[in-house]
Amino acid sequence: MLQNNRPLIIGITGNVGSGKSALCHILTELGFSVYNADTIANQRLEDIAVINALVARYSSSILCGDNTLCMQPYRISRKKLADIVFSNRKEVEFLNSLIHPLVLKDMQEIVNNFAEQVLCFEVPLLFEAGLKECFDVLVLVTATEDIRLNRLVSRGESLESSKKRMHNQIDDKNKRTQVDFLIENNGNLEDLSKKTKALATEFIKLPFKNIRPFA
Repeated sequence: MLQNNRPLIIGITGNVGSGKSALCHILTELGFSVYNADTIANQRLEDIAVINALVARYSSSILCGDNTLCMQPYRISRKKLADIVFSNRKEVEFLNSLIHPLVLKDMQEIVNNFAEQVLCFEVPLLFEAGLKECFDVLVLVTATEDIRLNRLVSRGESLESSKKRMHNQIDDKNKRTQVDFLIENNGNLEDLSKKTKALATEFIKLPFKNIRPFA
């Protein structure tokens, strides 16, 4: 029987390049269920209503062309969308207003149908989206700016694009005092694995909070 008829809900966040996805992968290997908010959002980009709304705003040029890897002809090109949206705050706000309510609905449905004791969500923009009060436990993964920048560039991103992505997020300094666990990830994967395993042992000991639903 789950306490409060729901699982303990853990929010894992961190700025780009911090290593939060690596931490979540380790948690998955340890047997925890981890859902990624960005993955849910990408799935919602396949909704016909969302596609129609984006085409109405940006024209059919936002769709995949013949030379893309899209499997369906009537599908949003995520690269084209990113090129338009992420250089313009107004368009970011429009996309968020379109997608975020659907993502939150999906996250709440996951909670409602979840039967295990601990449920983890990886939410890159957890604080930016005002979701702090939706979790029993908050985990922040951090790394120095130089290390995060090097990680992004090593993945093939341009230096300019990497810096822009980093500076569009709330600084870690403003998040540290608001979380339950802080994972410093300035080392290698082995070091992160040890810290993640130690973190995981704490999960079953943590109390439930009076949280608000996602939707």
